[in-house]
Amino acid sequence: MKMKLDEELRSLQLDRPSAGKSATQIQKHTVDETLNIKPVERSLFILTKGDDLQKISVIQALPSLLATDNNGTITRILPKIQQELPTSSSEFHIVTSKIFKILIQMNLPINLLRPVLQGIESKDPMVSGAWIETLLEVILFLSDVSIKREVLPFALAMSQLNKGVVYRIASCKMLGQIAIHPRLSAFDVKKDILPIVQSLCQDCYHEVRTAMCYELGNIAKGLGSDNLVKSSLLPSLVELSSDENVSVRAASVDATVFMIPYLNQETIKQTILPLIKQLCMQSLKTSDMTFSVISRVYGMLLNNLQSHVTPVEGQWFLNFYGQLSKKGISMSPEEIEMDPGLDVTCRDYCAYNLPAITSFMVNKASSDSATWYQIFKNLAADPCYIIRKTVAGCIHEIAKILGNDSKMILMDFVKLLRDDAEEVLDSLVPNIGPTLEYLCMAGVLSRDSVAPGTLEVSRALLKCQAEIFRFHNWRRKMIFLQQLECLPNIIESDFIHQHFTSVILKLTISARARPVRSQAARTILVFLRYNLKENHRKWIREKLTSLLYNSPCCYTRHVFINMCVHAIDTFSTRYFKEHFFLNLVKLLEDPVSTIRLCVVNLCPVLKHMCVTAVDRNYQVKLENALAKMEVTEADKDVIAALKAKLKEMRGVQVNKPDSLMEEKRRIDDEDKIQQGEATSA
Repeated sequence: MKMKLDEELRSLQLDRPSAGKSATQIQKHTVDETLNIKPVERSLFILTKGDDLQKISVIQALPSLLATDNNGTITRILPKIQQELPTSSSEFHIVTSKIFKILIQMNLPINLLRPVLQGIESKDPMVSGAWIETLLEVILFLSDVSIKREVLPFALAMSQLNKGVVYRIASCKMLGQIAIHPRLSAFDVKKDILPIVQSLCQDCYHEVRTAMCYELGNIAKGLGSDNLVKSSLLPSLVELSSDENVSVRAASVDATVFMIPYLNQETIKQTILPLIKQLCMQSLKTSDMTFSVISRVYGMLLNNLQSHVTPVEGQWFLNFYGQLSKKGISMSPEEIEMDPGLDVTCRDYCAYNLPAITSFMVNKASSDSATWYQIFKNLAADPCYIIRKTVAGCIHEIAKILGNDSKMILMDFVKLLRDDAEEVLDSLVPNIGPTLEYLCMAGVLSRDSVAPGTLEVSRALLKCQAEIFRFHNWRRKMIFLQQLECLPNIIESDFIHQHFTSVILKLTISARARPVRSQAARTILVFLRYNLKENHRKWIREKLTSLLYNSPCCYTRHVFINMCVHAIDTFSTRYFKEHFFLNLVKLLEDPVSTIRLCVVNLCPVLKHMCVTAVDRNYQVKLENALAKMEVTEADKDVIAALKAKLKEMRGVQVNKPDSLMEEKRRIDDEDKIQQGEATSA
C-alpha cells in the first residue's frame, strides 16, 4: 500500500508542465519535489488515500505539524480528520481521542468539542470510553461558554433514564468536573448541576449511585457555601451511607472524607461525627466489606477531623484503628470464610496511614500513646511481609513526628533491620539514615559516647548488611552503603572504627559490582574524614593503599581511582595532596591502558590543585609524568585523551568564590578533627 501511495504522490508531480526538459531532468525534478512536498499536503493526501495505519501516523504527528504549519493544520488537516471520524476504525478513534486531548489543552482557535461529544455516543464501548476519558480531562480547559452551551446540556442528556448505565456513570463524572470549573459560580452549580446530582444519587442502579457518590466532594467544592452543602448534599450523603449496596456505602465513606472541609464546626459535630462512627461500627460486621475502604482513607479522615474532635473522641478513633489493624489476625469462625486478601489489604492500608495516625495521636490522644504503640508494634511485626514492607517505608516519617518520643520505636526498627524478606529491606534501606538521625535527636544514639541503643542498632545494621549482600541486587547494596555515611553523626567514632570500618573495607575488594565497591570506598572515606584518632586514620589510609592502590587486580586499582574522585569531593585539596595525590599520579605509569586513561582524564583537576609555591613539588611530579607519557604512550585512546587534557590544562582556571569558601570550611573542619574535636558530617 505504501508503494502505491508513493506512486500516486509522484503522479501528482508528473502532471505538472515540464516543457523544454529532458526525461532525466523531469524524473530528477519529480523525485526532488515529491521528497520536498509540504507536510500538510502530504498529510492531507494520506488522510484521503492512505490506509488506516498511515492515517493514524498522521494523527500522531499533529503536534509537530502544528509547529511546522499552524494555519494549514488548523484549516485543512483538522477538518479532514473530523470528516473521517464517523467511518473510521476503533483504533483511529482511540488515537484521535488522545491527540485531541492535547490539542484542546493547547487552546487552539478551532472547536474540537463536537467530535468529542459525538465519539462518546459511539456504540463501540472502547471508542466511547476513550472519548469520555478525553472529555473528563479537558473540561477544566474549556471556556465557560462551551461548558454551559455544550457540555452541561450533554451531561444532562446522558443522565436521563433512557440512557444506558455507562452513560449515566459518565454523566456523574462530567458533573463532578464541571462543578469545579474555575469560571462557574456557586449559583451556576446550584441552579444547573445540583438537581441532576440529587436525581442521580437516587438512581435505580447501584453503579450510578456509587459513581455519583464519588463526585460529591467536587460538588461540595463547587457549591462553596457550607449552608448550601448542608442543606443540599448532606441529606443525600446520609441516605447513601445507609444504602443496601456495599459499594455505595464504601463510596459514601470517600464522599464523607472529602466533604468535611466544606462543612462548618456545628454540622461536623452534629451530623458528620455520628455518621462516621456509624459507618465505622457497621464496617466491623461480618457481612460488611467497607472496612477496607475506611482503612484506606482513615489517615485523611482523621487529618480533616483533627480540629473538630475532643481527646475522648480521639481515643475512640484510635481504638477503632486498632481493630482495623488486626483484621484477619485472630479470625472468628464467621470471618474464616471471607476473602483473606481483603484483610491483608486492610492492614496494609493501616500501615500506610501510620504517619497520619501518629500525627493525630500526638495532637489529640497523646495520653493514649501506649495504645498507639501497641498498634504500631503489631503492624511492624505483622506475619505478612507486605505490611512490614509498608511500615518500613514510612518509619522515618513516624520517627520525625514522634520527635523525642521516637525512642519507643527503637526495638521495632531493629527488628525490621533484621528482617529476612527482600521486599522489606528494599523499602527500609533508603530510610535507614533519616531514621537513625531522628533516633539520635531523641537521645537513643550519640556521637559523643556509646549510648544504650548503640550496640543494638549496630548489630542490627551488620545483620542487615550480611543479609543484603546474600542477594545479587547491587543497587540495594549501594544504597545501604550510602545510608551508612550518616554514622559519624550519630555514633562515636571509636565504635565505628571497631565495628564497621573493617567490614566496609572488605567490601571494597570483595563486592562483585564495581558501583558497590566504589560506594564502599566512599563510605570508608567518610569514616576517615570524621575519625578523631590519628592512629585510626593512619591505619585506614594504609589499608586503602595496600588493598586498592597496590592490588595486582586492575579492577581494584580502578576502585582506587574512583575512591580518589570521591576523596576530592570529601576532603580539602591540602589533605588530598598530602595523602592521595602522588599515588594517583604514579598510576599514569600503570601497565593497563584503561587505568592510565582514567588518570589522564583527572589531570586537569590535579593541576588545578597545584597553584601555590608550596605545591611546586606536586606540580613537577605531575608534569614529569605527563611529559614521559607523551614520549612513551602507545595506546591511541590514551594519546587522544592526553592531547585533549594537555590543551585543557594550558587554559586559565579561576577559583570560584563558593569553592574557596568550601575549601576553607573543609580545612577548618580537618584542623578541628586533628585536635580531637568532633564536627558534623
